[in-house]
Amino acid sequence: MYKRIEIIAFSLLLGGCVTFNPATQKKEVILISDANEMALGRQVAKSLAKKEKLYRGVDSLARVEKVGFKVASVSDRQNVRYEFHILDNKELNAVSLPGGFVYINKGLLDKLNDDELAFVLGHEVGHVAARHAVKKLQANLAFDLLMNITLSATQAGQLNGAASAARATGSAYNLISLGYSRKDEYFADLLGLRYAFKAGFSPNGAISALEKIKKEESVGGVRLLTYLRTHPYVDDRIKVMRKNILDLTGNTVDGAVMKK
Repeated sequence: MYKRIEIIAFSLLLGGCVTFNPATQKKEVILISDANEMALGRQVAKSLAKKEKLYRGVDSLARVEKVGFKVASVSDRQNVRYEFHILDNKELNAVSLPGGFVYINKGLLDKLNDDELAFVLGHEVGHVAARHAVKKLQANLAFDLLMNITLSATQAGQLNGAASAARATGSAYNLISLGYSRKDEYFADLLGLRYAFKAGFSPNGAISALEKIKKEESVGGVRLLTYLRTHPYVDDRIKVMRKNILDLTGNTVDGAVMKK
């Protein structure tokens, strides 16, 4: 009884509610409001900036933003302000944070054409649209820690330098860094394909992007740790993606034609 009251009070405090998610086509209980999620994402982004160096090459950043914003503009979630950044890291990886913060490593960016880049960025936008990070935090963190995380986001100015806020944000960063379930990754693949296709990019970019990652894995000497550890096996993803492309376009990968 008291536990139920506590949960209801917590939900009201955070501004969350039962809501329909267009990305998943399901009603979901989200305890963290959109505003708090974006504030939390900005705090976690600050933690990331302390651990990773941003790459600020003008041409590369313009390319990522051009492709990224095209994909984000057709996503199922339009109530966040997406940001796209490049990490100065050779590892083949990309990551998204709560609230629309999307990062791709320079090492992966340099290997992708625009169709492939649209799929990879679409995959990360898919995580944001499906609110995978928020749901993971809700499922894995205790009540008091989730409360501290929210406070660290919404009252950052008041809690600047506070140990509890730093620990809470750090816990969120670490949990997100561990990646998502394979179910979530397959779903983000599907959304990434849909968004890239809807934005005008070739769906075949999804296959060629995955094949390039697979090739680098077999060659060795390139750090693939995070991307391959947290995602399903590349061969399995390619197999599923071929079916997704057929369902989406009505064509096989080799014969896929962009719809007008």
